[in-house]
Amino acid sequence: MTTRRAEALLLDMDGLLVDSEPLWFTIEQAFCRARGFEWTEADAVTCLGRGLRATIAEMGERFGFPLDLDRDTAWVMDRFIEQVGELVLKPGAEALLDAAEEQQVGLSLASSSHRRLVGAVVERFGLRARLGSIVTGEDVQHLKPAPDIFLRAAAELGVPAARCAVLEDSLAGATAGRAAGAIVIAVPEGAAAGRGFEDVADVCVEDLFAAGRWLGLLR
Repeated sequence: MTTRRAEALLLDMDGLLVDSEPLWFTIEQAFCRARGFEWTEADAVTCLGRGLRATIAEMGERFGFPLDLDRDTAWVMDRFIEQVGELVLKPGAEALLDAAEEQQVGLSLASSSHRRLVGAVVERFGLRARLGSIVTGEDVQHLKPAPDIFLRAAAELGVPAARCAVLEDSLAGATAGRAAGAIVIAVPEGAAAGRGFEDVADVCVEDLFAAGRWLGLLR
């Protein structure tokens, strides 16, 4: 396997590092059903990586029901945080984090999610001490697919974006990584797989174990 070394890893959170997309879908579906509409997995895939507020706005636009974005975003966040203890890391996440630490590769969590959500997940898995940087959707002007989150994450680590590897499960995130000038590793699953990643990713792999091998961090 061809490998590419990187000085730092810029990691998405939901669906990449943490197996949270099923929980997100369940909560989003309940939110729509309470208003008489059905939110499907295909609907959810179109919003991957864009942040919760954008997802809720998309629901209102698609189905035509009234929204209070501040109130509704807070409601969905509260439901997620109530259940954060049920989440698990994705296969290969622990091994990849361990290998990066051992080989002195920088680590940043770079998520479009709100700071409160990211904080809850970071605390759930004890990640804070392992990360050199945490960048959330509230820390930048433009969310993915704009490159802002990854450019800021690289800057906070003190590593040029071109020498960083972005790991993403969403097309919006992979597009952001490409726009930032980073190496892009796509790790999509389910309905997201095969949705244009070949245009923006250097490689598309099945899990974080494979991503680590491609980066030369895991055997």
